[in-house]
Amino acid sequence: METKHIYCPNPYILAEIMPFGNVYPCSCGWIKNYSFGNIFEQSYEEIWNGEKAKTFRQKLFDNDFALCPGCQNLEILQETEESEAKLISQPPERILLGLDEFCDVKCIFCRPEDYKINPNLIPKDKEDKLLDILSPWLINAKYVKTNAVGEVFASKISRNLIKNIADKFPNIKFEIITNGIQSTKENLENLNLVNRISMITVSLHACNERTYNKIVKGGNFNKVIENLYYLSELKKSGRIDRFELHFTVTLINYKEMPDMINFARKIGANIRFLGLDCSRELEQLYKKLNIQDPNHPDYNKLVKVVHSKTFMEANDVVIQGWEYFTGLKPVPIIKRIKNLFSR
Repeated sequence: METKHIYCPNPYILAEIMPFGNVYPCSCGWIKNYSFGNIFEQSYEEIWNGEKAKTFRQKLFDNDFALCPGCQNLEILQETEESEAKLISQPPERILLGLDEFCDVKCIFCRPEDYKINPNLIPKDKEDKLLDILSPWLINAKYVKTNAVGEVFASKISRNLIKNIADKFPNIKFEIITNGIQSTKENLENLNLVNRISMITVSLHACNERTYNKIVKGGNFNKVIENLYYLSELKKSGRIDRFELHFTVTLINYKEMPDMINFARKIGANIRFLGLDCSRELEQLYKKLNIQDPNHPDYNKLVKVVHSKTFMEANDVVIQGWEYFTGLKPVPIIKRIKNLFSR
């Protein structure tokens, strides 16, 4: 019987360039910390078509998913008729940048109150050369996504980099991740982003100011709402391709999930409900807040909310980490992939 092989597009089209310059072929939270290399230490070709990249592509082709234990992108996998893996790739089409972790707020499930920004994520002698270092990566790029680890509009490094990329690569469109506080008309225009946004994602974890202030320390709820209505107008006029709200579900805010669905519809945004990503520093807090855990004392209250009429009729809602909300246990990735290709 002929062996079936898998083609995953990500290690050919996507590069995540994260703190300290490490390059990943997919979400670094989903793969097993497998970096292709470092942009501050190696050339583009040494990284993107080096031995670690070739090994990764070969493993996926051979149905070996040991490096991808947390994959949540099974829908992009395809069965290929090729008899050999393609190990060399053109420059990626999508770049995710998470080089600067500076943020103007502290969400309680993201960073501890006493968290100190690491000033050494980018070598000082490389800060002014970022565009030159990234240019070989950007030459074929259609989309640049930023900022995965900080706030793009609050970070001087991220702002300058976005502006420089927008000016030098006029065909690139941007996917922006933001907390919404500084997503103003002035900032979008100054960074040459108007008419260049493929998607803007605003993290909004509450529908009222009181709940918001419990979660987002140092935020400005009213300013975020004001900016969301501005972004709504851009979406309605076709100047933003996709407009999305991200709502991380916790014990504090789960009751507001139906209200968030209705608010998202009001402003013309998609809504994505996210689960908590556990970190060692916040482990005890997560146990208290993680209502998605079936062992949490209030888990059944969450299930009741998710099975309310608003949810059941909401075809436009995305729930990431669905197994927690439905009560189903996650199926190991290898079994899920085998099931996919046995249909």
